Amino acid sequence: MDDILLNVGGKEFYFDIDQLATQVQYDIETKCEEIPTENNEELLSSLKIDVTKYEMYRDLIGALLSYNDIVDDKLGMVGLNQLPIPFKLSFNTLLMKGIIKEL
Repeated sequence: MDDILLNVGGKEFYFDIDQLATQVQYDIETKCEEIPTENNEELLSSLKIDVTKYEMYRDLIGALLSYNDIVDDKLGMVGLNQLPIPFKLSFNTLLMKGIIKEL
């Protein structure tokens, strides 16, 4: 599998979807609330999501995935320094929040 991984600055990264889901939950302790149905016998659960965080993370991930210019990986960090500011901020934020992880 190592031969099919793509390098970013000489390292392999991935999105941790579980960490993303944890980050956008409104309140981890009360992430599910009970909602009685019409007959009050069955209970349904609903997930509370912080819409502000969700939208921000969606935009940050979109900035990474929609970048179309070619970056020369042989330049390493020098090549990454030439990336636009939105890409750098998105990458750094997602990396620091644990949503992007190094293999």
